[in-house]
Parts: sequence; structure tokens; C-alpha cells
Amino acid sequence: MDLVIITPDDVAEAVRRSPNWKSPGLDRLHHYWLKGFMVCHAVLARQFQEALDQMSLPSLFTTGITHLIPKDGDSTDPSKYRPITCLPTIYKTLTSILSARIIRHLNSNQVMSRAQNGCRGGVHGNKEPLLIDAVFGKVVKRIRRNLFAAWIDYKKAFDLVPHTWLKRVLELYEVDCTVRDFLGQCMG
Repeated sequence: MDLVIITPDDVAEAVRRSPNWKSPGLDRLHHYWLKGFMVCHAVLARQFQEALDQMSLPSLFTTGITHLIPKDGDSTDPSKYRPITCLPTIYKTLTSILSARIIRHLNSNQVMSRAQNGCRGGVHGNKEPLLIDAVFGKVVKRIRRNLFAAWIDYKKAFDLVPHTWLKRVLELYEVDCTVRDFLGQCMG
């Protein structure tokens, strides 16, 4: 992967793709305001590049506000709550820029298989396999044959991936070492 240099255009593109009123973190900043104050894009690009080069980020950037959302009607049982953490908008913008660069690298080098729908942007995850299953089911029913199938639910699969493996995958995919080291620091 080429060396990552963050430009004001990268910031503008990341902000443009972001929803206006998504819940902000400790910075209390909505993307709506970043879209309107385009003069900040150059300053943010410079600060993001400095953070990337120094491989450090203020803890304010990686500290979120966690809200407990009830999963169902029983609000007395603590295990029935889902924690949702809202990260700062500035951090979301930086990681969006880095994600876009990594995806561009993966696509240009054809690293990811087309079957990796769950990790690919612009794809509806499981919709394709479900449609294929539905078609197979109809064909089997029509020709009066038996069909044996199994589905595995990888619920919360990404919560269970160790950071060491994420770092190793970035290394295997030959992501820029500056980005790898920076993300490793953020994971800490």
C-alpha cells in the first residue's frame, strides 16, 4: 500500500459520506457542522496527518459515551441491555478516511474475494445467500427431492476477533505500516 498522506479532500469526502445527525461522542459535534465549515478541512487534515505520523491520538478521541439500550421489555435484568458506545465525530472522520484508503488498496489489488459480502461496502450482506437458499428450496420442492442444509449464525462475530488477529490481517494485506502501527495504538 502506498504511503498515506491525508488531504483536505480526504476529510471532505469522509464528512460528505457521513450522516448529518448521528449521535456524537464526547466532542458533541455533528457531521452537519463539519460539512458546512469547509475551512476546517485543511486544519483537520493536517492534525490527522500529525496524529498518524506520531502514532498517537489524544485519549479524548478514543473515549466514547456508552448508553445502555434495553433489548426487550424487562428493564430490571442488567443482562437484557445492549451497550451502544458513541465515539467522537472527529475520530469517526479519521477512521473513515483510513478505512477508505485501506478499501481502495484492497480493491486495486483484488485482495478480497467477491464472496466476502459481509465486509464489502455497498452490498446487502446476507441478502444474496438468502435468495440463493430460497431458489434452491423452490427447485428441490418442485423436483420432489430431499434437501439438507445448515446455517451458522455468527452473531457478534466481530466482537470476538482478537486485536492481534486484526493487526496480523493488516500486515498480511500489506497495509501501510504507518496506518497499521497507528491503528494498533488506537486499539490499545
